[in-house]
Amino acid sequence: MRSIKKWLGLCVGSILVTSAPTMAQEEEFTWMDSIYTVPPPVGYVMPFDTMDIIEAASSSFSPWTEDALDEFDTTGVLSSEMLEEVLINYDYIPAVSDEVIKDRLIALEQDVPLNYHERVRRFIDFFSVKRRAYTLTILQRKNIYFPMFDRIFKEEGVPTELKYLAIVESAFKPRAVSRVGARGLWQFMPRTGRAYGLKQDSHIDERMDPEQATRAAAKYLKFLYKYHGDWELAIAAYNCGPGNIRKAQRRSGKYHFWDIYHKLPRETRSYLPQFVAMMYVLNYADEHNLHQAAPDYDIPAAEIFVSQSVDLKKLGDQIGVCEEDLLLMNPKLRWGYVPGGVKNFGVKIPESRYKMFESNRDSILAKIKYTGQGGNYKDGFYYHVVRRGESLGLIASRNRVKLWELKSWNNLRSNTIYPGQKLKIYGQGYKAPAPKSTASSSSSRSSVTSSKYHTVRRGDTVGGIARRYGISASNLRKWNGLNGNLIKAGERLAVAPPTSKSSTTSNVTKKSTSGATKYHIVRKGDSLWEIAKKNGVTVSELKKWNNLKSNSLRPGQKLKVKS
Repeated sequence: MRSIKKWLGLCVGSILVTSAPTMAQEEEFTWMDSIYTVPPPVGYVMPFDTMDIIEAASSSFSPWTEDALDEFDTTGVLSSEMLEEVLINYDYIPAVSDEVIKDRLIALEQDVPLNYHERVRRFIDFFSVKRRAYTLTILQRKNIYFPMFDRIFKEEGVPTELKYLAIVESAFKPRAVSRVGARGLWQFMPRTGRAYGLKQDSHIDERMDPEQATRAAAKYLKFLYKYHGDWELAIAAYNCGPGNIRKAQRRSGKYHFWDIYHKLPRETRSYLPQFVAMMYVLNYADEHNLHQAAPDYDIPAAEIFVSQSVDLKKLGDQIGVCEEDLLLMNPKLRWGYVPGGVKNFGVKIPESRYKMFESNRDSILAKIKYTGQGGNYKDGFYYHVVRRGESLGLIASRNRVKLWELKSWNNLRSNTIYPGQKLKIYGQGYKAPAPKSTASSSSSRSSVTSSKYHTVRRGDTVGGIARRYGISASNLRKWNGLNGNLIKAGERLAVAPPTSKSSTTSNVTKKSTSGATKYHIVRKGDSLWEIAKKNGVTVSELKKWNNLKSNSLRPGQKLKVKS
């Protein structure tokens, strides 16, 4: 009896998605774990319920990792004694044999293998017995998203059964946020999201847009399948990355999921079984006496296009729609409003209100402008808390701002930062003033200037930068003294022919009329471009004089500088 009470305690208290967090948890989830810690306007209420902020099943804090299953006895869960205790909450739970489940999985299988395994069986029981209330919630929401998933997956050429992964990732919560910063129905991390075209800034996060994120997920899954040639491995790689799959294959000498199972990261071992189990349970819900009498459906939507700020609450008041529905239809708006400075930005409203809006468009737009703090791109800012191992250049690259802008906004004189430091970062569209230089320094320095520069971001390539600015890759390498295609995040590259400005003296080394060779000792934070600029020479000349094959420098290094 004690073990049964313990089991029931786990059932009630162990991380139900619908359980409300404490105030401390709410503050932590809302601000500290977010990529952006944007302070909301004074008196502004968060545009989503705290229950929408959940832990993604792929994280180590998942409610159904192996740790949670260790106390769950699959073989005894359907015994009559335990059912007498469990049936307090459920009318009837059918007992289903392994053989029946195997046959049903075979009948259900299409493109993605649905192999029966002990772990799959345990998750089937977990969702159909222990977590029945959760499964009924999923059944209630599935009609909102499954039709859209099916359409996009067919257009992208991936199996439609992969739609069940969204349940494992986010429980159909478009605003779901994990502790590590993954967001949306498909729990994209910032870098992967940007790689698949999902824009993110202080106001808008397209990882939380259901259609855009679903199309990105379909493309990513298709890439993973091409990379591994196996749908089970592609699903596992969606959770832990293709590198961890290859590592497990090397360690085990085998190639299929269940053969490398014990070499995979702990949370990944539960990921595929959860997918198979959830797909089974939702397709055979009736056979397990899981009936959802009040399913939800997607609201038929129409899109209006605006070129001004829009407060969704004010918009809802004008067209007779509750704010919660507008937030559900526009989850990518992080703070419940469209920022100022946009052009032809699409906002979804119920289709039944479209004609009324268009008939009164001008008068409605005049009444729904957002008037709170941070409503424009030009004045919107957020904070980044420095983590161990991060550099100033890396933070600038990830947030798509220039290094000198980041230093200017935070009054930094060097590149030194420390864990826990709070850095202010302005939203896109904000134009920071250029650092002021004194008359003495400007007159004493010899510099090489360019009409335009590009700060290298993570993922940039020489060819990509050249195409972006309409120049050839060879010219880009020539103007910046590059021997190959190696560039680093934070590096500043000239994207136009440089013009030299001469001066008589230098702060670092004095020019000699005899053309003698001088030396420059590299200091921390120095770059070839800065040294060349101070000494009135080009980067390519510096590299040639010192036999440098890349732009990498180390403090204390001695560089030749010729007049």
